[in-house]
Amino acid sequence: MKRETRFSEIKLVLLAFLVSGSLYAMPAEYSSRLYNLIRDTARPGLILVQQMKAWEATVAKADATDPRVTQLERQLTDSKQANRRLELQSLQFSEELQRLKQTGVPNYQTQSSDRLLVPDLLEAQILGESAISLLREGQLLNQGREQGVFESSFVLESDYPLIDQGTAQGIKPGYALYAGQAVIGKIDEVGSWTSSLIPITSVKYRGSARIARRTEQGLQLGTDGILVGLGEGKCELLQIPPTESIQVGQDVYTGEVDRALPLSMQSTLGQPMYYGRVMEAELPRGAPYWKIIVEPAVTLSDIKQVSVLRQIINPRRMLAN
Repeated sequence: MKRETRFSEIKLVLLAFLVSGSLYAMPAEYSSRLYNLIRDTARPGLILVQQMKAWEATVAKADATDPRVTQLERQLTDSKQANRRLELQSLQFSEELQRLKQTGVPNYQTQSSDRLLVPDLLEAQILGESAISLLREGQLLNQGREQGVFESSFVLESDYPLIDQGTAQGIKPGYALYAGQAVIGKIDEVGSWTSSLIPITSVKYRGSARIARRTEQGLQLGTDGILVGLGEGKCELLQIPPTESIQVGQDVYTGEVDRALPLSMQSTLGQPMYYGRVMEAELPRGAPYWKIIVEPAVTLSDIKQVSVLRQIINPRRMLAN
């Protein structure tokens, strides 16, 4: 292959010498005409070559990424994130300013003190069907009558699940139950040793709830609404206005104030607890509120142990006295 290429080059060189010699030996009148003819014949090819070189240079410049463009894009992203943080801080400052306008600012220095009521989570076991059957049949009661165990000590007529804690442990109707950070339900009826609970999916359940959005600064909580059970393993979040941005998959947490309970029984945990996630969200035309279906985070049948939130007097306050 190399020999053939070299032979072709030699032939081109000899042809060039032959043409040059012919032009030199030819009279000037004919040689100039022949030169002009060769030049005019080759001009379109030369123009095409020049255009192709210019096009290749343009493409190369377009493909090459200008570092200034990358830098500007990075600065734009940083500016958007900074603006978002400033918006969140502005919202927090506005809320704090509104509270100060309503309550006023003290003109003296305040000192921190221990709260009188503090949260206390009491562990409780969910009684199985076999234990509840033995209680209702009286087999366990017969074994304990001599020790003062009577039927009134238990909650036997309720159709709701039972836990093994009652008034003797300070349980009261309306107290919240949790499995970890997930809300399970509320206490319904209370006996001396057992209590019944209303699951959040029960049609009897009502509790304050709100949508939460996850941001770089943590959870951003929306407007308080009311979570009600639908009785089919689902819940519905009511009274969320159209101004709220709702999407499937968003988290639902407990509200700031539970309107179904008196203030003396409000949660003292100081943090929102988890209900579940939005599985359906629709805003009908002209409707005053969203239609939101919530899937609970935990199914009651999958757990055996819960925590009951009580409020007790701060032991530190009692020791101080």
